[in-house]
Amino acid sequence: MKRHFRQSLVTVFVSIIFASIPRVVFAQDALSRAKGFYESADYEEALQLLDTLRGKTTNTEAAAYRVFCLVALGRNDEAKVAVEAIVRVDPLFRPADSQVSPRLRTFFEDIRKPLLPEIARQSYSSAKTAFDRKDWAPALTDFERVLALLSEIGGAEQGAADLRTLASGFRDLARTALEPPKPVEAPHPAAPPPATKPVAPPEPSIYGMQHMDVKRPVAVSKTMPEWRPENPVEERMTFEGAVEVVIGEDGKVLSSRILESVHPRYDPLLLKAAAAWMFKPATKNGVAVKFRYTIAVKLGT
Repeated sequence: MKRHFRQSLVTVFVSIIFASIPRVVFAQDALSRAKGFYESADYEEALQLLDTLRGKTTNTEAAAYRVFCLVALGRNDEAKVAVEAIVRVDPLFRPADSQVSPRLRTFFEDIRKPLLPEIARQSYSSAKTAFDRKDWAPALTDFERVLALLSEIGGAEQGAADLRTLASGFRDLARTALEPPKPVEAPHPAAPPPATKPVAPPEPSIYGMQHMDVKRPVAVSKTMPEWRPENPVEERMTFEGAVEVVIGEDGKVLSSRILESVHPRYDPLLLKAAAAWMFKPATKNGVAVKFRYTIAVKLGT
């Protein structure tokens, strides 16, 4: 009886796992076929396939191709609503130049850009809430998004400068909170009592872009790994991301991490290459110091 019960549980568990596989395969196959119809100018067929994916996947690329089809069919009002939905989910998404015509890219940007100030404020509120909960990782991610959006908005938007200052400060605090604490040594018994006069705040162990009195490092050797697309779609797409490196006083890379994924296959190659990069180190008052540096990466045309 017990053996039969265990066998039944295993059967149910395996059935649950494999029941989800056809849905994933269907979504991938439907998007691939929709792209083929779109490239053949069969926009109605492409749109019908893409509509079957709505609510079943959060694939931004599928949502973008749905916008392309709606515009091609002259259904601009529906396309505008679809663009707004994409931007609210992924405000940094923009179609690659290889995917769309200049007219379609302009259509997308004309709808996207007016939404960015509101989304930046919402992202800041979400980041501050996570920060107040001491939930450092999502706070850091949201503050980075706020700064990226403000960089694109520019200084014309009212309050953008103040929001940038706040987001940058909280971003640095969240990043510091994520770093492992340094061991604290017990004071020597014979140590003199602490001074009563005010003590200047200690210098940071690692400087960054926010320290205006530090001369930034200069790349001496920064070889990027080769990007090899695996299919025609990847050959026409552009992938962007960012890697953060900590550069030591000797100009060598002490550590590196992916701030924004470029591509799942490319990220490990990028981190491996970053370990061998060399820089002329950052300096403060002529003295070499450690520096945290963010480097943007772009693949494709």
